[in-house]
Amino acid sequence: MAIPENQLEAWSRQGATASASALYERIGNALQNDAVLASRNFDVFLQGSYRNSTNIRGDSDVDVVVRLNDIYMPEYGALDAYTRSVVEGRSSSATYTLTDFRRDVSNAIRRAFPSHNITEGGKSIKIPRTSNNIPADVVPCLEYRLYLPPQTLLGDPAYVEGIWLWDVQRGHAVTSYPKRSYDNGVAKHGRTNQWYKPTVRIFKNARGWMEDNGLIQSGTASSHAIECLLYNVPDQQFGSSYGDTVVNVVNWLNGADLTDFVCQNGIQRLFDSGRWTQQNARAYIGALIQMWNQWGQQYARVRI
Repeated sequence: MAIPENQLEAWSRQGATASASALYERIGNALQNDAVLASRNFDVFLQGSYRNSTNIRGDSDVDVVVRLNDIYMPEYGALDAYTRSVVEGRSSSATYTLTDFRRDVSNAIRRAFPSHNITEGGKSIKIPRTSNNIPADVVPCLEYRLYLPPQTLLGDPAYVEGIWLWDVQRGHAVTSYPKRSYDNGVAKHGRTNQWYKPTVRIFKNARGWMEDNGLIQSGTASSHAIECLLYNVPDQQFGSSYGDTVVNVVNWLNGADLTDFVCQNGIQRLFDSGRWTQQNARAYIGALIQMWNQWGQQYARVRI
């Protein structure tokens, strides 16, 4: 029995954004007006589901990026030795480090939220949920530059802009491209006649329903993983109705080779980092098929 269109339509709706917007504004104002950070050049912006308009009812944590622009972390792997030496010669070693910046951001957050139990995560400074605000992860990072080979013999190399941070708990670097991911999501949403983002929300809500009803274990598919998975689905699979879209997307995914799937940023491969596996992706897809085929037959709860 297929899932009714009205259920899919309910799942497609965007969750509330007012609380997230208010908290984001409060964090941004606190950092921009902090005396210790006044001499630093940095940007504050959202990333994740609130930034991408793919948040659903029940989403809570707000991801706020604080990117230091005074220094950057380069990746020269695609350059030849001569070009690399030219690029390196134009810069100098930094004296103010990410460790320093994270300390100053953390202290600024503590000053701005004095009654909150602020804690340090591996990648972020965590503002907990209170009666007045939803939780937030504040992510201090550096600008990241992925250098590309010059297009002409004497030309300068271009670079792709991202963010670079250090996970202090796991002891390794993390790179991502949140602005590029956002732009790619907007472009795909346009190419699919505005079906892409509501469909992502349907698949995220379906994940929650399947967890509640025991079809998959919690943690099988993160919201980021689901969004990236659907980004790889051809544009023509979206549209007509929510029911047709879900069937077309799931059938396409079930028959696809997932090996070369990319993240929504279009640069990083979806399964290379080890944070998500093809096995878990297949478990998620298989559960979607089971949910669709057995809807209404044996499950007691409907998640909206």
